[in-house]
Amino acid sequence: MLDLLADAPRPGRGAPGITPIVFSTDDMAPHRRIDVWRGNYVSFNSITLRDDGTKEFSARNEIWPLGDLAVMRNTAPAMAFERTARHIRRDGIDHWVIRVARSGHARFRFGDHCFAAGSMQPFLLSLGDASVSDRTAADWVSLYLPRDAFPDLSAGLEALGPGVLGGPGALLLAETLLLLARRLPQMSLSQAPLLAEAMRSMVTACLLGDVAPGTVVPRAAAMAQRERIRRVIRDNIASPTLGPDKIGRLAGISRSQLYRLFEPHGGVARYVQAQRLRLARLALAEAGPGTSIATVAERLGFFDASAFSRAFRREFGATPSEVRAGSWRASPRQACAAPGTAPADFGGLLRRLGASAARAAA
Repeated sequence: MLDLLADAPRPGRGAPGITPIVFSTDDMAPHRRIDVWRGNYVSFNSITLRDDGTKEFSARNEIWPLGDLAVMRNTAPAMAFERTARHIRRDGIDHWVIRVARSGHARFRFGDHCFAAGSMQPFLLSLGDASVSDRTAADWVSLYLPRDAFPDLSAGLEALGPGVLGGPGALLLAETLLLLARRLPQMSLSQAPLLAEAMRSMVTACLLGDVAPGTVVPRAAAMAQRERIRRVIRDNIASPTLGPDKIGRLAGISRSQLYRLFEPHGGVARYVQAQRLRLARLALAEAGPGTSIATVAERLGFFDASAFSRAFRREFGATPSEVRAGSWRASPRQACAAPGTAPADFGGLLRRLGASAARAAA
């Protein structure tokens, strides 16, 4: 990995580079910046500035998609964030995030678990858990790993759980992630799959080599159990009989345990429906105008067209036919990305990560 990045040449003529997706307030009128930035993340979390520097507000995200994972560099003023259970139920995003600060520090709370991280202290987050956090003005680099795309890796990260990552392996991973973010503008598009596989291997080698069943604390054991159940759900998502009884039987877990594990997601039935609707939206967004909505719905366990349409609109604020036609768009205040380069909002971008793996599971 380090050899690949150390002397990376700029892409030559005929060798296209990896193009970042950019969310930035740089070219906006100062009085619009806060509202547009918040609007771009409204489906993902709520944002509050930690001071009154709205006129000086300047923020920028650069997201580098590498197949089913992504690297993001974020520079922004001091902010506080809240990602609620409602956000999670609505967007269905439950990726893992490994983050390291080039400068600045942050504090996080997941339920009764709190931690703080400063510069060059890598830490792990789960977007599938409600959280509150705040940070100083900072320059961060993050690695996004969708559970659907990396189920084996995800099971190991569940054993670690959210928090600061310690040890020489974690520091090596942090240094590699910062180097990757610095060198990505010089990498060619053909190198993207190799970079993705290299980062997956680095995470495994640096973080999971010492993870053993006997070292897992009770909270992490519950998270690992939840990940195993998620895999059962992914593998059987198209089954019309997929419900709590069948999931419990396949996963070898009692109904009461199942309900307790998925309570943060609104219950196991709600989680299953949200995953089915998410897959339906992905399928319809990429479908041609002749694609049958009913066929897509039936493949994912929805056999009542009216009920599917109502649930879909309640979940996403658009009808299945609007998504299929490509007519669903965010309001202008929600789009602060470079024209033609990004989904309608940050949540939309994250939902695309791992989409091919999620569709394959269906």
